[in-house]
Amino acid sequence: MGQERVSRVAKLYEERGTLERVQGDTTAAATDWLAHARGDLSGVEVLVEGRSYRLAFNAAYDTMRHAAEVVVLKAGGRVTSSQGGHEAVFALADALVGEGAPGVFAGSRAGQSRLKRHSLEYISDNPVSVNDADAREVLQWAKEAVAAAESFLERSSGPTI
Repeated sequence: MGQERVSRVAKLYEERGTLERVQGDTTAAATDWLAHARGDLSGVEVLVEGRSYRLAFNAAYDTMRHAAEVVVLKAGGRVTSSQGGHEAVFALADALVGEGAPGVFAGSRAGQSRLKRHSLEYISDNPVSVNDADAREVLQWAKEAVAAAESFLERSSGPTI
């Protein structure tokens, strides 16, 4: 089921023009990107402790997304910066990690945090705010995403796009 699911999800996003295949040393590039994501976690913690919950939430979400990008890159893909890109990177990462980290990149987490981040980033008739609990929850999700990306990167083989 693993590679079959990955192929199906990759095909969907390739047809939408949201996924590109990449060449070269994807493991080295993904390792560099993971180092940035890992380092960003401590910055998010500082923002939470400083009660900058909106900034912390946004940074934690971005760190979670960067961890998903690590997984996709290691597997040989890159999600383009187009409409639906964030959805695509989480769906692809979820398919790629499969049973190795169930739920870490799942639609419920990704969708919930993506929508809230979107509401925080853009002026809206229905403003949203976040509190300490919200920021800490997404920070925890980001930590789990970084750990899942680390584990995926350590595998010598696995599904590819």
